[in-house]
Amino acid sequence: MKWLMVLILGCLSFNACAGTVTQTVNQTDGGKSSGAKVESNINAATVNSAENEAEKIESNKSETAESQTGQPRTVRDFFNLLPQKYFLLEGCEPQKDKNCDKARKEYVKRYLEIEDTANGYWKSGCDGAQSCLQMALFKRPDATYIVAVHTLNEMEETNYFLIYKNGKWFDISAQVIPEFSGKNIYELPQKGTTIEVFKKNFPEPSYSERGAKIYDLEWKNGKFTRQK
Repeated sequence: MKWLMVLILGCLSFNACAGTVTQTVNQTDGGKSSGAKVESNINAATVNSAENEAEKIESNKSETAESQTGQPRTVRDFFNLLPQKYFLLEGCEPQKDKNCDKARKEYVKRYLEIEDTANGYWKSGCDGAQSCLQMALFKRPDATYIVAVHTLNEMEETNYFLIYKNGKWFDISAQVIPEFSGKNIYELPQKGTTIEVFKKNFPEPSYSERGAKIYDLEWKNGKFTRQK
């Protein structure tokens, strides 16, 4: 009888211990699983944060690049890009002076008379071989500009009507000016949108001078029209 009681008590003790061990293992597994999920969530959040930050950096780079390569907007912007073909800077040495930047600064310092940013107008003087310059901006419906250029030196006056697109200049005088002629002079306005057109006189083959006014050109609705 005593032996039977010892056996029963031993079995009860074994089951209690087994239950305790099983409960402890389950808690430990649960703890590891919960810890892994948190760590996984932290890692995912860190990765997502890093990816988002990388996207922001790339976006900022793109915006910066876009702003650096954007189209010129002011008359000074266009002047700084105007090539020798349309306005010759006598002091420029292209091999030593990229884009004639040094000569351009010297010219502005010495000859600038009017820089009217609000009205898109520029006027600078001349001396001897160096030509004078006038520029006027005419804004088109698509927010681009026609850049009207008028140069004057001791021998003649010359006009160009240009556009600047994708880093290049294009002469569109014949396309946008009715009956455009190199034998006319187009006087650019500082204010308003009317261009006065004068006839050139040629007292000598290599020399021209301003003659009588022949008509006006009016800029309206994105195009020039001749006014009688």
